[in-house]
Amino acid sequence: MDRFTTRLLRSGHGRLEDQDNLFTPMRMAFAGIVLYAHALMMVLPWPVTGPWAQMVDFAGQHALNAFFVLSGYMILASLRASRSVLAYAINRAFRVFPLLIVVTLLTLMIVGPALSGIAPVDYLARSESWAYFAGVISQAHPTAALPFDASGLQAAQSANAPLWTIRYELMGYAGLGILMLAGALRFKWVLPLALLAVIAASAVFANTAYAGPFPEGVEAGLRFATGFLIGAVLWDWREQVGLSWALIAASVLAAIASTGTPFHQSFDILATAFIALRVGYMKVPATSLWQRIKGVEDLSYGIYIIHWPAGLMLMVLAGHIGWQPGSTSIALAMTAVSIALAWPLRVWVERPFQTMGRKVARGTYRAPAPRPGLALHQ
Repeated sequence: MDRFTTRLLRSGHGRLEDQDNLFTPMRMAFAGIVLYAHALMMVLPWPVTGPWAQMVDFAGQHALNAFFVLSGYMILASLRASRSVLAYAINRAFRVFPLLIVVTLLTLMIVGPALSGIAPVDYLARSESWAYFAGVISQAHPTAALPFDASGLQAAQSANAPLWTIRYELMGYAGLGILMLAGALRFKWVLPLALLAVIAASAVFANTAYAGPFPEGVEAGLRFATGFLIGAVLWDWREQVGLSWALIAASVLAAIASTGTPFHQSFDILATAFIALRVGYMKVPATSLWQRIKGVEDLSYGIYIIHWPAGLMLMVLAGHIGWQPGSTSIALAMTAVSIALAWPLRVWVERPFQTMGRKVARGTYRAPAPRPGLALHQ
């Protein structure tokens, strides 16, 4: 074969365990795309229309799909390396909930009073405030509005709109854990079969007038299950699926050719998965700049779940000072505030609780002993 054909067919699949990849900066970029899409929703009337808004929404939707692909890919790798399903579940819980709890508390304590005009102490003394907190943490009402909102902001119809995807992430974690617990993951054909079943269900849903409960939830569940399972299958079958440029080109052509058919969404997510994983494993120059980009601190989860309440606070501030922000200025301000908050939360919440989770999973965690002089005496 000539050099071009060789490069076209060469496998682009790396080794996740080598940690020589660009997945962290990619997740940061995806979070940034979602942030900008939401910045438009902060300042423009709903529904946001126009060519630019449509292009941003297209990028945001694909960023979410890529998030779920990478999640399925890495979570199955984590599950395969776990000592037990219980250890896996503990690690996942300590990864998701500590930061979610802290951000929801901050939203309740700061954004709630700002939107309502009620003093913080009085606001926190009301049962409706804690009902909101319980609804978010339990994922029963993750995108609910804060109680007593009197701001008039259209964006305040949800206190934290991005949280709607977390329940689907948790479903993916639980699904893999159940399959492992049942012993089904011993067979490599189980995940491809599950993926085919979800794709078939998505095609049926797209081709029929579904009249059952929660149509939007069913649609989102099928979409994210497709991405999550594609990622998981690509991890399990990484030796067989080489992520060559020829395969990527074929998947993109299939996504384009299937436009207007019930299978378009599945082919589109498959193409997104191939592209995301291939880019993630690309070799970058050994310059200090690229090494810093590759080793960037993973603030993606913090940015993702804190940028909407940060945007609400900025809109409240804008109203107080008479500032009429545009989409670019509010996006830049949301980015700056979100990073400024996500960084300390990463250092003081995410990393410590992830370490604690690993210790609890191994059965080696011991609560810190009280320091001398701080013990309670009876």
